[in-house]
Amino acid sequence: MEMKRQNKFLYTFFFAVLLTGLSSCQRNNGTAEQLSTEVAAVSTQIQQTIETDWTPIPTSTLPVTQPSTATKEPAVFTHTPSVTPTETKQPPADETEQPPAAETKPEQPVKSGTATPDTRPLAEHWQIWPVLPTLTDNARNIFRKGVEEFGTDPHVFSKIGDCQSHPNVFLGIYDMGYEGLLADEDLYLQDAINYFQGSFSIESLAVHDGMSVSSVLTTTWADPAVCEPNENALDCELRLHNPSIMFINLGTNWISGLEMDVYYDYLSEIVEILIERGVLPILSSKADNVEGGNRINQVTAQVARDYDIPFFNFWKSAQGLNNHGLAQDNPIYLSVSAWNWRNYQALKLLYEAGKSLDLF
Repeated sequence: MEMKRQNKFLYTFFFAVLLTGLSSCQRNNGTAEQLSTEVAAVSTQIQQTIETDWTPIPTSTLPVTQPSTATKEPAVFTHTPSVTPTETKQPPADETEQPPAAETKPEQPVKSGTATPDTRPLAEHWQIWPVLPTLTDNARNIFRKGVEEFGTDPHVFSKIGDCQSHPNVFLGIYDMGYEGLLADEDLYLQDAINYFQGSFSIESLAVHDGMSVSSVLTTTWADPAVCEPNENALDCELRLHNPSIMFINLGTNWISGLEMDVYYDYLSEIVEILIERGVLPILSSKADNVEGGNRINQVTAQVARDYDIPFFNFWKSAQGLNNHGLAQDNPIYLSVSAWNWRNYQALKLLYEAGKSLDLF
């Protein structure tokens, strides 16, 4: 039995090494599909290996990065800012030009009487926020309004992101029909797999190699084969797949040198578009720190806080992985083991969200 267990781990390690090439984000469709199938076949062993090796970091000792002096702390809100339709920014196709850092943050609402204290943790403490968020009343209302008033599909979720959000890397494995993907103690997660079946493998029109927070709002990055004229990548994805939930996995491809206020403005615009259309945004923190000071994760947490929407703190979960979940040869990208760990955590998030929304 011990020898059989060792053979399984060696088999897992072999495929982990084999798949490392995919983490460069240079995708060859045929190779990607073949390797995705191979890793799916040993996903259970990978999962068990990661869980065995993963060491939680006590939140009491987790370092907290202080806010960057370049990042302005937006006003604190006790409820979701009211969303009014605004003209969509159209950043230049050449993203080397710096867009204007317009102050578009929601303003502090005028209150009368005694204000209810806002006891939610501050964005500057995002590193100790939980990995899996609990849906607030506001988040549930966004989802329900979308389904009941806008006709969004409650069985469909989609993604906005770069190559690390393609189905062969993020969640697609749960649409492949393989047996044994879940450990015995995780069989309850099958409810989420069954309910969202078909969504895991969606090729989102808002996912593209090199996609950034501004790219998704431009027509330049929309696929002309399926998108309408003057339709940006985000609008195209919402029209074609009609999701009720949207994972937003962005930040790795942010332009070096641009201020965090600009990032906040673009991310807020994406969130407002989704909320206006009844789609529940789920903002994700990233494992890399290419911008320095983990500033993008803090801004992402600030947007999640300001709009009272879920924050999937994958960064925190990845801290217990080898090299903090990053590839050894190119630490911009996730390692293969981190792919599987992120998939597992995201599936748990979908399950918890589904239970909170009474979907199953």
